[in-house]
Amino acid sequence: MNIQVLGGAKEIGGNKILVNHEDTRILLDFGMSFSKSSYYFSEFLQPRKSSSLRDFFEFDLLPDISGIYREDYLKHMGRKKENRSIDALFLSHAHMDHSAYIHFLRKDIPIYCTEPTKIILQSIEETGKGTFSDLYTYCEAFSFYKNKKGEMSRVNRRKEKYVTKREYNIMEPKKKVKIGSLEVEMVPVDHSLPGACGFIIYTDEGNLVYSGDLRFHGLHGEKSYKFIERAKEAEPELFLCEGTRIDDNRKDSEEKVKNEMGELISQSEGIVFVEHPKKDTDRVKTIYDAAKSNEREFVIDLKLAYLIEKLGKMSSLDIKDTMILIPKKKWGLIGREDVPGDQVLKDYETWERDFIVRSNTVRCEELKKNPKDYVVSTSLWEMNQLVDIQPKNAIWIKSNCEPFSEDMELDEKRKKHWLEHFGIKEYSAHASGHASGPEIKQMIKEIDSKEVIPIHTEHPEMF
Repeated sequence: MNIQVLGGAKEIGGNKILVNHEDTRILLDFGMSFSKSSYYFSEFLQPRKSSSLRDFFEFDLLPDISGIYREDYLKHMGRKKENRSIDALFLSHAHMDHSAYIHFLRKDIPIYCTEPTKIILQSIEETGKGTFSDLYTYCEAFSFYKNKKGEMSRVNRRKEKYVTKREYNIMEPKKKVKIGSLEVEMVPVDHSLPGACGFIIYTDEGNLVYSGDLRFHGLHGEKSYKFIERAKEAEPELFLCEGTRIDDNRKDSEEKVKNEMGELISQSEGIVFVEHPKKDTDRVKTIYDAAKSNEREFVIDLKLAYLIEKLGKMSSLDIKDTMILIPKKKWGLIGREDVPGDQVLKDYETWERDFIVRSNTVRCEELKKNPKDYVVSTSLWEMNQLVDIQPKNAIWIKSNCEPFSEDMELDEKRKKHWLEHFGIKEYSAHASGHASGPEIKQMIKEIDSKEVIPIHTEHPEMF
């Protein structure tokens, strides 16, 4: 068995791990390295789609490996057709540092993951407009077709003939999947979004355990403890172990986050905004509980509403228990009685329109009128709504990680300018999605593998 860490060594995120055994090759995650990407690129300087994969290979953002990348991109950059060299991709979860570069993979590589992971990636694609967002489906790029006039037109997503679904296979606990000479078992873990898991890979040369990302202090911490038990039973030769917080002894608690938020909300004389990871439905439930304990309505944005509804019973929160904020978009016709309804709907994307007519919606005008009634899920990207809300005596609770790149630091400064302009006081109430140093050390001790390979960490020397 041969293990190649193609991404995720000496850095947090960007996990791309290649496992070779006899004639079988699988990938564990295929994520974006935020640190490497931000070293060369920014929000306004992005890799070019026109270059296909050249920009990514040039700056070592993707490994130049034969037989794994989509044929339309290779053809566009002048490479000959390659035979598939990977038997499967196993995804630990749907965070972009583990899954974003699925976009570049061949469409005939089967993907194995949990159902929530598939749904989250599907939602990201369906509600976004990213250049590199073929996560759930595959739209043929750099191709032409003859239109009704007999002229050449470029293929896009409106031409369904050129769009195919990627092959997603849903894994269940305690059910091994056989891929060539390997057997792979999915084991659920607790992390800061639904559907996270680790993997145990069984071979005749010894077994491999991959932790993915995990924590023990969340609403479902018992999953991570059960992962340790199952991994120990496998008596692994190798343990690929995440170490985001190997240097941090602080013990976090989701319950503490809820109590801190509840206290901040109770003291607020105006509207409360909470900035948080939108895919973390457990954190969404924490905010909801804190809002309800103070007899306030919890308001979510359209993308979060879409994700919660897609997850259904797998979400920690029911969409009916929330209020959905319908902001002004495009022409800003929402609420105009002199404009036909079909014109109002044209301000919104197709996936958004179903929410517009629901009974549990709210607009910025209502938030402005009765600010003490609401706690609002928000982010930097929705701050322009403050102009419509005109908050007084408002507070902003930061419930996500601190900036870890120059771009994020600039975003944070920009956010503070908005908060200062509107006189909004900022507080913090957050718990990490990752295990602490002592918890990682205890996990390594209990699993007791013959060798540990540190990943997803800037401090491998601490292992």
